[in-house]
Amino acid sequence: MIRRKFRNLIKNLFIQGVSPRELALTISLGFFIGTIPVLWGATLICAFLAVVFRLNHLSIQAANYLAYPLQIALFVPFYRMGAAMFPWGPSVSPDIFSYGIKNALTGNFIPIAAATLKALAAWFLIAAPLAVVLYFLLWTVFARLPRFNNVSGNDYR
Repeated sequence: MIRRKFRNLIKNLFIQGVSPRELALTISLGFFIGTIPVLWGATLICAFLAVVFRLNHLSIQAANYLAYPLQIALFVPFYRMGAAMFPWGPSVSPDIFSYGIKNALTGNFIPIAAATLKALAAWFLIAAPLAVVLYFLLWTVFARLPRFNNVSGNDYR
């Protein structure tokens, strides 16, 4: 009984005051930012987007943190795709990341920054369309849930 009440409380926190469209946008943005190939800043970016678009902070951060294993798994593939898509500029070997992070002030900052920009470009070209597809898919699913259909005075479809 206590477990069910707790579960209902958590569910209500995630959807409190949001429409299916807003919840779908929140989750798709959280996953989109959660897969960014940069090891810092995803939480701050999600918090900023939640404030700007008036989204549910708990939902966007939960989606961001759920995407974290995917971010780690896609980290190297995004760097490789970026290097293949944009072959100009300094080349980066896999060893430079372990060496370069420790010695960033000795001249390894530029190659790491270039590789990061290439990875961000690859991430945006791949993740942005997938986030749009996820948004419309989630919007359709959430709009059909009975919890959202019982709200009076609001037409969410």
